[in-house]
Amino acid sequence: MNKLLPFLLSLFLLVSCSSAQEDVSIDIALMQEPPTLDVQVNSSISGKMIAVGNIFEKLVTMDDDGSIRTELASSFDLSDDGRHLEFTIRPDVIFHDGSAFAPDDACASLNRWLDVYPAADEAAGNNRFYVMDGKVCIDSERSLLMLLVMISSAPQSAVMMPEEVFGDGYVISEYIGTGPYMISEWYPGDYIELRKFNGYKPYATDKSSGPDTLRYIFVPDGTTRRLGLESGLYDAIDCVLSDDIPGLSANEGIRLLEGDESGTIALVLNKREGVFSDIGMRRALSLLVDRDELMAACYGDYGYSVDSSYMEKESLWHSDTALDPYGTADEAAASSLLSSSYNGECVRILSSNTSNLDKIAIALSSELEQAGIDTEVIVLDWASFIEKRKDSSSWDIFISAYTKTALPQLKSYLSQSNPGWLDDGTALAMVDSLNDVSALDDAAALWQDAQLYLWNIVPAIIPGHYSTVYAVRSDLEGVALGEGFYFWDSSLSD
Repeated sequence: MNKLLPFLLSLFLLVSCSSAQEDVSIDIALMQEPPTLDVQVNSSISGKMIAVGNIFEKLVTMDDDGSIRTELASSFDLSDDGRHLEFTIRPDVIFHDGSAFAPDDACASLNRWLDVYPAADEAAGNNRFYVMDGKVCIDSERSLLMLLVMISSAPQSAVMMPEEVFGDGYVISEYIGTGPYMISEWYPGDYIELRKFNGYKPYATDKSSGPDTLRYIFVPDGTTRRLGLESGLYDAIDCVLSDDIPGLSANEGIRLLEGDESGTIALVLNKREGVFSDIGMRRALSLLVDRDELMAACYGDYGYSVDSSYMEKESLWHSDTALDPYGTADEAAASSLLSSSYNGECVRILSSNTSNLDKIAIALSSELEQAGIDTEVIVLDWASFIEKRKDSSSWDIFISAYTKTALPQLKSYLSQSNPGWLDDGTALAMVDSLNDVSALDDAAALWQDAQLYLWNIVPAIIPGHYSTVYAVRSDLEGVALGEGFYFWDSSLSD
């Protein structure tokens, strides 16, 4: 404790001096409250927007062009054979509690991440990091290229924390990072407030010039978010509904920000039990759905493309959808499959009430009812939806949006352990084989074969890809887009 006193005193003086000036605060209305800010465990986009880059940082991160650059690491090296990976840690980084960021902290953080994230554990070949000569290292019999990519960009983020925060079973009780902001308040169901960390030292990216306070307010209803922005209650909002785009576009006091392709919509099928444990029913469903109608139900006239590839269009991994044998509606072929596979069961369609996903559920129900399939639509709030889909006996299809990933094996529905429960041994082996390849181009070639196989067994149906639209006040400058929108370099103009 004594070693912290000088740091805490200096931090107090900095805060006291700055309080004499007017704080700059930005209020951001988000559709969804994250269940936790433990982003190593949770992959929600709202959690990442709040925590990754603001509170927590990684050893390396991925730029928009797909290149990996250093963040908390000063350098990294992957051996020529891909089986040894090491990081050199920056010597001048401190955590929010004043302690120095050390190789032992990086090692503990990465190993905890491997323990809680099966996709990363598989890429590591079940090996673990260790500290040698002040560097954080890992060795494996398989290529570690994919692990390096995951460390830079995985949905469950490989962020750095002090070794001491990991309790029994690696449970996190405090959110202590190295980023430019610290949590000052969290009122569940209301908002999370972040305040500037005055001990932050810019290194890879200067995040020190942003507002004093970022307040993330949880507003599930899209119309309420829009009205709040128009009235000046909020400075920025996420997930602009398609119906609101024309009106906001005409408002001179508001700017719309549309990112690149953000991710995919997936109809994930329950392969563990129920009607879609039968491959004939999965194929019939894929032939029945009108993908354009489903995407339009959610997005209207804006922000989507109809595309059955599991990976995004601008990605190295995108597949030619003309090769999808069940990617185009074919009523006659669907009827033939239904005659031998469907026995009158009620198909339960599970959705959350966020981002108009429930409209996809309703449109899907209508299409299936027209084909003579009995349906039930179950619409829940996000937290209840997450819990419900863990129970394989309670649903047959769930509908979700998945943010884009740098690698196909990071799609959670291609997992044996995640809801949907992919159980085809050939498919699992094909996806896992991507982790053995030492060049991304070679892995992408393998993925094309895997995608074709997956299209044939239909573990999930991708009706299309989407782009997220954000809206901000016209005088709010320097907002960065990525997997969300970020404010560490933003300011309000006079």
